Amino acid sequence: MRALPLVVAAAAACALVAAYVAVGGTSYEPSPVANPCAPRPPRTADGTGEQIEVVLLAAADSTACRLGVSREELVLALRSVDDLDALARKEGKSRDDLEEALRAGLVRAVDEGESQGLIGGTTAGGLRFAADHLPLGLLLSVLRGASSILG
Repeated sequence: MRALPLVVAAAAACALVAAYVAVGGTSYEPSPVANPCAPRPPRTADGTGEQIEVVLLAAADSTACRLGVSREELVLALRSVDDLDALARKEGKSRDDLEEALRAGLVRAVDEGESQGLIGGTTAGGLRFAADHLPLGLLLSVLRGASSILG
């Protein structure tokens, strides 16, 4: 009698594996990384946090496009100035090129976010000021802070 539950469990496990294989579970391929230069579909943004997130992601896309890297690679490099320097070296760019792209990408995204009503004039002005005037390390801290507030 005790063997019956084991047989049922083994049969269920085999059925699960067979179903997984039948629906293509053996041919998993990760989704390709999106081209940061290609337009992304519009996102709805409910609340200030999501609105700022949309603006920051647009800034990352714009910067990554200008540098010729993926948005994901850029975001990982935003952890520190040293990581950004390593990305610049890898891509054959100078720190000035990278810094200029980062600042221009942020300003462009802020302009778009303001024109779309995602952020107000005060927030836009503060972000533009940060992009134009803060030293790179401090600007990265501000961006990381904004990202951590968003989750």
